Amino acid sequence: MNQSVSSVIAKQRYNRAKRVLKPFFIPFDHYVNYLGLKNIVREGPNLIVANHPGIGRDIAAVITAYERKLHCLAAHYLFEENIFMQDHIEPALGARLFKFMYPIAKRFAHFLAKTMREQEMIPINKDYKGNLATLAHNIRGAINLVKKYLLKGRAVLTFQITYNILKHIGQKNIVNKEPSQYHSYMPRFNPTFGKIAWELYHEHGLIVPITPIGIHGAEGLNPFRKMVINIGKPLNITSCLDETSPQDSVTKFTACLEQRIAELLQESGLPVPVEKV
Repeated sequence: MNQSVSSVIAKQRYNRAKRVLKPFFIPFDHYVNYLGLKNIVREGPNLIVANHPGIGRDIAAVITAYERKLHCLAAHYLFEENIFMQDHIEPALGARLFKFMYPIAKRFAHFLAKTMREQEMIPINKDYKGNLATLAHNIRGAINLVKKYLLKGRAVLTFQITYNILKHIGQKNIVNKEPSQYHSYMPRFNPTFGKIAWELYHEHGLIVPITPIGIHGAEGLNPFRKMVINIGKPLNITSCLDETSPQDSVTKFTACLEQRIAELLQESGLPVPVEKV
């Protein structure tokens, strides 16, 4: 099978998976408001960074907005149906509802895990079990795969998880993350995407456009809740380069992107909450 035919088949499979999964999360398109669609990078390497207030609707909305294939950076358990069922779906549904819904949940978990693997999504294991070396190895493996895809001219989607999101999918013991100084609706960003951008520039001379996306109204799975997706113009690491200190370059760029996404939230109608005195 030649490469062009293989690419066509891969795209068909990706689009089919989108069609199957989308109704689970966005059954009604008119409850999603897209802004800034003209800012989408339609070809070449692109790292997409968004805040993550939901547990699925926001992911589906971003994937739907893009015609090109997106490689999502996703939790490792989504690739293992048994772990996903036992540690996440069952706690989220509760014992009684889980028993009633088991056949549907099992089929969904199997299809999701199979699709994640087939579509070359990127698993990241951030579970800390007392061994920092193992944690660092797991995260570096995911980062290297992101870099590999970007070097091939692909698009990668990553989310900054809101500090309370995992409470909605069975993780009752999650420690709250620190809210962003720019908008308390989202968390303080980690520097991973900045490291990726800097390493690609430093090691390969590749300037990757990084697309900021601000999302609000995606909480829960309520299909009637109005969700807004605001896509900003791409940024890149060169605006924050500090040749004497790579760490400073990454820190500056992380703050720049975090602030821009906070601005996108405000521009799309979500004001900064007024602090109580």
